[in-house]
Amino acid sequence: MSASELETVVRLGIPMVVVIFNDQAYGAEVHHFASSGAPMDTVTFPDTDFAAIGRGYGYDAITVRAPNDLAPVADWVAHRSGPLLIDAKVTADEPSWWLAEAFGH
Repeated sequence: MSASELETVVRLGIPMVVVIFNDQAYGAEVHHFASSGAPMDTVTFPDTDFAAIGRGYGYDAITVRAPNDLAPVADWVAHRSGPLLIDAKVTADEPSWWLAEAFGH
């Protein structure tokens, strides 16, 4: 998904939930680079506030770091006036287990 899809959802008024699992990296590339010993600076990046970006497009948006941060979702479900973007901050310390399995690392 890219910025153009974010815009399309708002323009069409689709009351959908977009979840970004934000590990501050490009998931698949982290596995490929790490296993080859390549520098990780091109596949990891500083924290990005995707909730702020979503709000800029017209989403209701929240940042989630813990289960309690999901409380505003209930309000969104009750009203669903537009799309909701969830910036789910997940750990960058443990790479994705399913990508590791898929790439045989």
